[in-house]
Amino acid sequence: MEKKMKTLTQITMVSVATLALIGCGDSYKDKNEDGVSKASTLKASNRNAAFLVDTDTMSLYTFDKDALNKSNCDAECQKIWPLFEGANTGSEDIKVLEGTDHLAYRKHPLYYFANDKAPGDVLGNNVKDVWHLVHAPAGSTDSQTALSETLIKQTFLTDKDQRALYTFDKDTNGVSNCYDSTPTSGTGCESIWPVFYSADLGALPEGTTAADFTVINRDAARAKEGEPTQQVAYKGKPLYYFTPDNKEALSTKGDWV
Repeated sequence: MEKKMKTLTQITMVSVATLALIGCGDSYKDKNEDGVSKASTLKASNRNAAFLVDTDTMSLYTFDKDALNKSNCDAECQKIWPLFEGANTGSEDIKVLEGTDHLAYRKHPLYYFANDKAPGDVLGNNVKDVWHLVHAPAGSTDSQTALSETLIKQTFLTDKDQRALYTFDKDTNGVSNCYDSTPTSGTGCESIWPVFYSADLGALPEGTTAADFTVINRDAARAKEGEPTQQVAYKGKPLYYFTPDNKEALSTKGDWV
């Protein structure tokens, strides 16, 4: 099955999911007991996480302006952000971009940062809000990569109850492409990745501004019955929950799914 990555919504101040049919979540709309929408305050939450490195423990980064399986870092860019190159090793997670030696993690091209001089340096993390360390889950490395032994604080968006919020690589700016096969099927993307919507976000997390958040309209004909037809987006990226997080505070099982 093609991977369609969901990733945590990092806040820089802070991936495409395998949509296995693992059952339906109940509604994640933010409501009072009487069903009336209430203000929801987003939070900037933290976790300590390992990150992807090469076999010399030099840090690896992704670039937000890349497309899936395509680098948009030109020759001038590569003077500062050298390509991480290698070969296919049979890993499903780490593969070369077609026709190149440039390695990608789950279709996201990987780079070094020229100012990282020693193993463990992470000076490139969150540079210009577009370069980021890869907080890959355990078991997703190959013989050319590893996870760091040191942990680094990652700041990400959650709702007021600290339930993690995710973005979807297949979405485009201000447009959600996550729907069930039919509005009544109870299986598919929207059942596994319920949308986040609140009519009033309330106080915003430190490091964000009102301009970072918009409300987008979902396709009412395709949206799951009983679910919102609007959705909050962060910097144009629609926000989702992950049903297997089971509404647990700070659970991040959906990162890089």
